[in-house]
Amino acid sequence: MLVKAKERQISFLFQESDPFFEIGLRILEQERIAQMLPYRRKQQNGREKLIFEARNEHTVLLAEAISGFLENDIVDLLYEMIYLNKKVEENGFLKKECIWYQYDNIYYDKEKRSIMVAILPITGAFRYADNISWYNCFEETMLKLASYLPSKKAERVRKLAMMLKAGKMEQEEALDEINRLGCSVSGILSGNLNAQKNVILKLLYSGRNGRIEFQVEDRDFMIGRNAEAADGVIPTEFSRAVSRKHCLITSMNGKYFVQDLKSVNHTLVNGIMIPPYELMELENNDILSVADIEFRVLKMARDS
Repeated sequence: MLVKAKERQISFLFQESDPFFEIGLRILEQERIAQMLPYRRKQQNGREKLIFEARNEHTVLLAEAISGFLENDIVDLLYEMIYLNKKVEENGFLKKECIWYQYDNIYYDKEKRSIMVAILPITGAFRYADNISWYNCFEETMLKLASYLPSKKAERVRKLAMMLKAGKMEQEEALDEINRLGCSVSGILSGNLNAQKNVILKLLYSGRNGRIEFQVEDRDFMIGRNAEAADGVIPTEFSRAVSRKHCLITSMNGKYFVQDLKSVNHTLVNGIMIPPYELMELENNDILSVADIEFRVLKMARDS
């Protein structure tokens, strides 16, 4: 597939025929997805070509408009991207990978306060430039939007995008998490979102030097031996193998994930070492090894 972008227009020339192309087009026409750019179809040298256009004066490139957005607007856009993934897949035929999420090709409708994108009627994977996958492109666009948020919220979006890419979070859970960033969701995107699950995490250690107990709630929780930086401090009399900033636990939508911070002696879950900066979910009764300190993981209902 060849992709060409010029002023107010993105065109896709299909190199090979797709037997499901016509079905996909019919589904897109029936769905009437509000965030889909209008398109026209033509034949070029016997090949299918779709040309998506920003046809009205209040539709502009997102990259040109975003610097003037408020924090609430940015959160709405992040929410809308995930919501659109879910919407496109509701028909049971098309996949979210049909959405062209190249940041420089995304438009914004100032009247509807909504993103406008090309959505293609294909069943195969997009061929982005430089072998970038759909998920990498989706993640890159999410992070560019998040860069306009305060640093703590931007970091939370980065982790959320990582979890979606790794398949560790469902679309509905991601929508709930975006909604918890503290900004209102616009009327266009509003829906019935699930409340944050009322769960806390406890980490229990018992050894020859005594007991350690940490309680992790709905914020980032760092474990290490640096009393100034860590939320959960492991004193040197318990272990000299723990790094100053060893690992980080993040709560998202009632789930808890641990991330090794490139520690010297590693972080393990049930004996499996976590590669630096990757996220692994913690389940009830897991064994979390912070170097040579083994915590029993307990997920519990929050006291009312």
